[in-house]
Amino acid sequence: MIKKLPYGQSNYKNLVYDNYIYIDKTEYIERLENFHSSYITFLRPRRFGKSLFTSVLANYYDINEKDNFEKFFGETYIGKNSTKEKNSYYILKFNFTGLNTDTEEGLKETFIRTIKDSFDKFIQVYNLDISYIQEGSAASIFENFLTQVSFKIQSPMYVIIDEYDHFANELLSFKTDLFSNVVSKTGFVRKWYEVLKKGTESIVKRIFMTGVSPITLDSLTSGFNIAMDITRYPAFNEMMGFTKEEVIGLINNVVRKPLNKIELEELLQVLQKNYNGYLFSEECEKRLFNSDMILYYMQSYVDSGKGPKSLIDRNIASDYGKLGKMFDLKNKSANMQVLDDILKGERITSRITEGFSLEKDFSKDDFKLLLFYLGMLTIDKIVLDRSILKIPNYAIKGLYFEYSGKKLNEAIDYEIDVSDIEDSIAEIALEGKNESLIKIVEKTLNKLSNRDYIKFDEKYVKLIFLTYCFLSKIYLVKSEYEVDNGYIDVALLKQANMEPTYFAIFELKYITKAEYEREGEKIVEEKTKEASAQLKQYSKSEELSSLPNLKKWALVFVNDKCVVNMEI
Repeated sequence: MIKKLPYGQSNYKNLVYDNYIYIDKTEYIERLENFHSSYITFLRPRRFGKSLFTSVLANYYDINEKDNFEKFFGETYIGKNSTKEKNSYYILKFNFTGLNTDTEEGLKETFIRTIKDSFDKFIQVYNLDISYIQEGSAASIFENFLTQVSFKIQSPMYVIIDEYDHFANELLSFKTDLFSNVVSKTGFVRKWYEVLKKGTESIVKRIFMTGVSPITLDSLTSGFNIAMDITRYPAFNEMMGFTKEEVIGLINNVVRKPLNKIELEELLQVLQKNYNGYLFSEECEKRLFNSDMILYYMQSYVDSGKGPKSLIDRNIASDYGKLGKMFDLKNKSANMQVLDDILKGERITSRITEGFSLEKDFSKDDFKLLLFYLGMLTIDKIVLDRSILKIPNYAIKGLYFEYSGKKLNEAIDYEIDVSDIEDSIAEIALEGKNESLIKIVEKTLNKLSNRDYIKFDEKYVKLIFLTYCFLSKIYLVKSEYEVDNGYIDVALLKQANMEPTYFAIFELKYITKAEYEREGEKIVEEKTKEASAQLKQYSKSEELSSLPNLKKWALVFVNDKCVVNMEI
């Protein structure tokens, strides 16, 4: 029977009752129960299946769902290997998304409203005859609630907190002082977690918390130092997100007509290129797909036989789009240097640690680490005690270059219309002409040429060129693209669901004004010959030779002008 895709679904009951496919992650319930800590924190980037997993946990352990165990879990791993603690807890669940972060008072008010909603639901679900104080601090209300509940329940409580740091990450983007206030020693969030810690001495036996970043956790440490962060434990690397095998299983269960081997391989290549690549433990090798992005793509594929035009849907793009504000965090100039290094393809290294704090020095390594936890960088490989990091996939790379485009417009004090850039790329695709794109790049270079802080070099010019290419969705854009005979500066290759008439590769050379004044046309000729020879060599590669209507352009820039635009 064909299953429905659970895109946007985070309620496990709905998946069971409404014939949605579920990628079975229940073996991790067993691992968590057998783990040597009962208080767990687990971090993953946005849209990685955290909320659904907390719903699975809640339904498995809920004392009220004992009679539904077979229906909910009969076909899963945990249904066939159930643990001794199944259906033995009262579940108290919190979700801290959607809080008002405009002011401290607004945050306090919505925080209290959220926890009281959870308390009221708990009382209703378990049909308890209790009341708790309605006024006071979040901590005092919580403490009174736990006291009242302790007299009415005979089994322990499992506290599940989804997106524990969602509101805090919003504050980090633009209100670091408010963030420090609410999680400091006297902050109301810190005090609330102190009550939760105290609850483990009586009725709270287990805690499971999800979130994105360890910054808040680090700030809470002295008030809530009982939780163990298992984010990077090898045994839990694949607890959220999809493995390749799981993606294949999903495809086979949701497509209306079975795919043959070639069709499946082609689809997997598209999905791997755009959504795969996440690795959260240095000791693991198996990489993960972002689960929500896979479900988003497959919705379109199931309905139309092809993927969506946009690699990332509006909701996910909005979530990740907010991350641009993170570059203003603490040391903005150092953060922007990290961004430049990432976009230029420089080697990014960092020591991956379990936490860092805004209350201490916030270094470049800390910022790289924040990008790692946010899913904007991931582990490539390990060298000695440091990790080499990389952008996980093409979809995330596109978000970086969208942000780069915004920063370029800010720097030149003149907004280049995105539609003009898109038209210039379309001109390459349909007519095999690049003059419009070159003019836009020249205009940008001209505007930037009087900025003393801009140090032009070949990589910087290439970065501008790449940024504009990425703003169009026509091509799969590659930088330093490896072929048999070398590395192509910029390649505009086949993108899924797009059928351009022409494809293109570019070799860019840059000459400073001082070099040109010293050597004149001689250096221009040398750079042109060098670029031409490279392009001729690259075009012999097997991959490029199979592309129809491949345009090969040698570009030589002197300061802010393209003095050579030669088709080879």
